[in-house]
Amino acid sequence: MIAPGELTVHTLTDATGTTRIAELRQRYPQRVTTALHTDLDYPRAAVLCVQSPSGGTFSDDDLHTTVHCAAGSHLHLTNQAATQVFAGAGPGARHRLRFTVEAGAALEYLPKTVIPQSDSMFTQSVELDIDDGGTYIGWDAIAAGRIAHGERFRYAGVDNSFTVRVRGRAIARDRQLITAQAGLDSDYLATLLILTPGRPPEPALAAVRASLAGLAGVLGGAGELPHRAGVFARLTAARAPELNEACRALHAAARRSVLSPPIARSA
Repeated sequence: MIAPGELTVHTLTDATGTTRIAELRQRYPQRVTTALHTDLDYPRAAVLCVQSPSGGTFSDDDLHTTVHCAAGSHLHLTNQAATQVFAGAGPGARHRLRFTVEAGAALEYLPKTVIPQSDSMFTQSVELDIDDGGTYIGWDAIAAGRIAHGERFRYAGVDNSFTVRVRGRAIARDRQLITAQAGLDSDYLATLLILTPGRPPEPALAAVRASLAGLAGVLGGAGELPHRAGVFARLTAARAPELNEACRALHAAARRSVLSPPIARSA
């Protein structure tokens, strides 16, 4: 039986090395498009876009997303727009994500910004299981609220966490609990996570730090994860355009440093 709000995706590769969706289960309000192969640099990668017909996440939503990337597959998962979090009588919106990346597989997860509205509560937890030789690039961004509506830090709270496991062993945990009393000076908070267990993290760390240094209106830093499993970066931005530019620049830097070289384009 499919639970409400479930999205389950399993990937594999066909005889040409192109990533295909081997298993897909979805239930309102989580829906995805057909897998596309529209990445000019990585045309064998599958691109999936999560679309929510409900227009946002409500206080009684309990969403579950499970992704398993088999060896050799490459999945880029995103969504169509910022996630609006609405207040209500329920316990608050929840999203639980479980990602498994096998050796030789790559998963890129780049959702749009979470925007909690006044009095809303949002809880998100990400469980990452990755094998040596696997690659994960993840981006997460949270806004201070509907800033143009005068709702800066008017939400009840955002509880955002992740756990990284390599070969079944937890090697990193992180949790952000943000409330109106948090005292943040910026309107956007973002996290970049690059996992490359079994490979040196120095190229990715150097690329991320160089990219951060070239961004205007952004404050942040990057460091190495325990057991040399990858790179962790956190940053703040004052405005949405600066945040979006940071996402583009850091994603490009991560790809250059940890993914196989893109296919050369013909002139």
